[in-house]
Amino acid sequence: PTAACRAALQMQAALVTLNQSWATEGIPQVSFRTGINTARVLVGNYGCDQRVSYTALGDGVNLASRLEASNKAFGTVAMVSEATARSAAAELAFRRLGQIVVPGKAEVVTVYELLCGQLKEEPASQRTHQSAQPPGSISEDPALDAVVLHQWQWVRRDELMRAVDLYEKGIAL
Repeated sequence: PTAACRAALQMQAALVTLNQSWATEGIPQVSFRTGINTARVLVGNYGCDQRVSYTALGDGVNLASRLEASNKAFGTVAMVSEATARSAAAELAFRRLGQIVVPGKAEVVTVYELLCGQLKEEPASQRTHQSAQPPGSISEDPALDAVVLHQWQWVRRDELMRAVDLYEKGIAL
């Protein structure tokens, strides 16, 4: 899981360089989103004698695909499942986004944003702010998330007031 998360971060970083290069040539900017899940899946060559394809199959693959699509609703670029966040938490930082129900699944799925050390309101290609949340942590407190990431628009009023109160009391973030 850590390698997949690092790859997603590296791809976003590489996209910055690519977009800068294209901008000088008048080529439109591009962006992409990533969904990462940790699960047992079937991977290999599938098909028949006339046509073979290397692919991954299983519920875990479908969930990763749904996470990628769910990024748009959250305004994020890299969303991971709880299994991935817990597995990679020793080396990377994640922010709990909430619980969602994805198409094709009956149960609720807890999802996290893979933190790139950037302000969420800036486009991924222009983010430079380093998050106050250290690697090796998974944030579970929406109010603290609001202070750390300056995401006032994403929190309820009571969470905002709690975040402001914590900030004013000088909690080191």
